[in-house]
Amino acid sequence: MGGCLSREKNDQAQMMAQMSRPTAQHRGSITYLKPRDNCENEEALQRFRSIEVTEALELGGLKIRYGYMSQRGYYPDDENKPNQDAFSITEDFTDQPTDAFFAVYDGHGRDGDKCANFARDNLSRVLAKQIKTLKQKQLTASSTADVETINDIELNKQQLHDVCCKSHVVVNKAMHTNKKFEDALSGTTAISAVFQGKRNRVTIANVGDSRAILGKRVKENEEEKLVPFEKGAIYRAIPLSKDQTPYRKVERKRILERGARILSLDQIEGLEPLNDDDGDDGDENDLDLGEEIDEGGDPPRVWHPTMDYPGTAFTRSLGDALAEALGVIAEPEMVTRELEEGDEIIVLASDGVFEFLTNQSVIDICTKFKDPLDACKAVIAEAYELWLQYELRTDDITMICIFVDGVNKQKAENYSSRASIVNLSADIPDNILIDTCMKKEKDDGKFHKRLAEMKLILEQSLQDGPNGKNIDFDKISLQKTDNEKNILLHASKGSVMMQSMSPEQLDKVISAMQPTAVKKGEWIIHQGEEGDRFYIIEDGEFEVRVISEGSPGNVATGGGSVVHTYKASKDKHIHPSFGELALLYSAPRAASIIALRDGKLWALDRSALKAIMLDGAGRNELVDVLRSIPELESFKIEEIEEFASEMEEVSFKKNE
Repeated sequence: MGGCLSREKNDQAQMMAQMSRPTAQHRGSITYLKPRDNCENEEALQRFRSIEVTEALELGGLKIRYGYMSQRGYYPDDENKPNQDAFSITEDFTDQPTDAFFAVYDGHGRDGDKCANFARDNLSRVLAKQIKTLKQKQLTASSTADVETINDIELNKQQLHDVCCKSHVVVNKAMHTNKKFEDALSGTTAISAVFQGKRNRVTIANVGDSRAILGKRVKENEEEKLVPFEKGAIYRAIPLSKDQTPYRKVERKRILERGARILSLDQIEGLEPLNDDDGDDGDENDLDLGEEIDEGGDPPRVWHPTMDYPGTAFTRSLGDALAEALGVIAEPEMVTRELEEGDEIIVLASDGVFEFLTNQSVIDICTKFKDPLDACKAVIAEAYELWLQYELRTDDITMICIFVDGVNKQKAENYSSRASIVNLSADIPDNILIDTCMKKEKDDGKFHKRLAEMKLILEQSLQDGPNGKNIDFDKISLQKTDNEKNILLHASKGSVMMQSMSPEQLDKVISAMQPTAVKKGEWIIHQGEEGDRFYIIEDGEFEVRVISEGSPGNVATGGGSVVHTYKASKDKHIHPSFGELALLYSAPRAASIIALRDGKLWALDRSALKAIMLDGAGRNELVDVLRSIPELESFKIEEIEEFASEMEEVSFKKNE
């Protein structure tokens, strides 16, 4: 993992002979002050890395606060696998107090952590050097009296994009020649944000499938005024980056022109490859995630024409030397936004966040908090818990959250009037592109597919499972207070299974949930035992422990590894859930959970869920409706019933 931050200038010359020492100032937790060569493994194995307190900056016309956090993934087969995510934050970027640099890196492959750390230690430094060099050239050529130093010069949009691109390429080449690790089949993504505070601008550079998101405060209609943040404003998630994967036609085209193959793992085993003869160039013919490739869940990957490598699920990265020859490039895609009223949240995060959360879900969580560090913690906890819920492992998860507290246009205009901005025609920001085009991009890719899979799994598992006892829904339905209903409804938003239900089914499920009081030290579930209950935490703190195969001892005697801690908070409306897979499969529990203090749970029994999901009365009503349709009069009752069994309920909101 990364995060080489300190409150002092860092001399890292001894780290890499071919790279000169960094001049950027990195700030953060005091625990990062150890020499890199002595603490790299220790840092990589820490479960959490986080800023201690939120930092506040004034960047020209911008006032921002930021927090960051990284959580190492949990891999049952390799519990000591290092965190392959990294991050870097550079204040006073290029020695300009009005500028700053933020970035998240997501490594992959055997040496992925080293690749991510290399990018972390060098990308901002190389970019700063490129910017200063270009400004110095402009200063030398300038004849304007107002331009006395390079600090009087501001790069236009195209110039900044050009030096960003060059810097990524320089770092990529340096990674190839580094002797301390191997990047043939290892590399890293990079998502970065350069703030130009003199102009109220942020430039996003993206390589790979990590993401940048803008949380924009919006009006409910044109006549209304913007509601303040603290009064429950409505926020829309607007993507500032686009995943670079073979799902995108423009990316596929480049890969295929290099002679590479694009196949999923299942397709490698005999399925037909993608048909890319699908019309005009551009992204208008992008593939829909989860619909056109590998229904089993594996994404399209890049492969050598005749060999089964490298198998990357992305089309741009730093490192990945073997994939580079197949069209996996290091050049970033970039956009520049001039921040305006309503632009209040910026998130940079590795793809571990987005496996089960949409862009909008991430922004919705952030809006619940006044502190960006608390927002980071909440998003990462939600993502981590969803990983454990459905995969029994987790990816590394890293996030930087920036709250924009103020945008002073007049101050930025005053700065700009004193700056020398060369070639104004190349300086138009991308606000229109971002607001009209990028916001239309589907942000639910992985999540949408998970939802579809969950609906199918839920229906099949309940149909195939044992009938169990007959359930009288009226008897198990429990009247709840408005506060209890709100807690359960809020918690249901974090459950992929519950989101796959119709509103009527969800209402019945909430009615069927039963309260369970627990005491400190009480075991809720035991690893290895078959389970049939799902839990939502109203109050309490619960530890997740796992005994690895072949490990001595048992959880009950204090053994096992602590892989996560669920913490509920009524004040912050945090109510995690666990045990969801027990409702889908009659399989042994993969972990044990113990209460660390007294608390309260809400439990749902598998038999109750089955009675709700396979509600015979509802199906009978549907059959009656179908039989009343004139066009279906010629069909037999058995055929009508089969139609009804295959139909899926879809709900629409007003004006949809």
